[in-house]
Amino acid sequence: MTSPIEKTLALLDLEKIDKNVFSWQGENFGWHRIYGGQVMAQSLIAAYQTIEKKHFAHSFHSYFLRPGLLEDSILFDVDSIRDGKSFTTRRVRAIQNGEAIFACSISFQKDEKGFEHQIDDSFNDVPKPNDLPSDWDLRKDAIDKMKSQRPKSSFLREQEIEMRSVQHVDYANPEKIDPVKDIWMRPNGEIPKDLEINQALLLYASDRGLLGTAQHPHGINFMSKYFQAASLDHAMWFHAKIDFSNWFLHRIDSPIARNARGFARGSFYDQQGRLIASCAQEGLMRMWDTPKKD
Repeated sequence: MTSPIEKTLALLDLEKIDKNVFSWQGENFGWHRIYGGQVMAQSLIAAYQTIEKKHFAHSFHSYFLRPGLLEDSILFDVDSIRDGKSFTTRRVRAIQNGEAIFACSISFQKDEKGFEHQIDDSFNDVPKPNDLPSDWDLRKDAIDKMKSQRPKSSFLREQEIEMRSVQHVDYANPEKIDPVKDIWMRPNGEIPKDLEINQALLLYASDRGLLGTAQHPHGINFMSKYFQAASLDHAMWFHAKIDFSNWFLHRIDSPIARNARGFARGSFYDQQGRLIASCAQEGLMRMWDTPKKD
């Protein structure tokens, strides 16, 4: 039987159908619509396949334009904006049925020596992952209390990214809490050492927890009745080479929500306290008076 992480890695195996054009025709991952992390990771891999120099992604900026259809294939059209000595730039559009569902710009850079610093953001007081319950265990504990009509099989699906949160959130009865979250996460199984794959998997995982943190002060979550949420844009910066085979701590805060949008930002640290990557996301947070619309 194929494990969840093996299925996720298979998402990155795109078919080249023309110069700078790639396709994914396998099973998509998501709940009602394609998970944003999937199309982000696939877009990064598509862009990498057009780069001949040893340049590596350092900056990723994207917009979610339309809901991705789970049953349809995806076409990735890569625009080679610039091939420089130090930097390379690519633009990628993910397309379904002739319409763009996602667009991003990615900057790649060669390895260089330069100034280095990192602010002191000690997390010695943060519980270690082995001292925390897994998100999957929390979901199993909450399922009997839920009145949602959503299928249990989806909610209890084994996770390809194992997550252990420091701040406990009751899925069935969310309370108003501060808009901060610390999540330990790692792939649920072995992954290749390849840097491109590790970057793509961290990008994939970075779509977990950001918008949920913006929902904390309002006592709502993705299970709440009449609540609609969706990612609008996503940015990520890679600061160092990535080995995502072990635990990373994702520290998230949401400084503001306004005009039916929530904003959140996150920092990824390895277990030695090195800041590996940063991300930010704005998402739709809309409460309807009647059942929510897609």
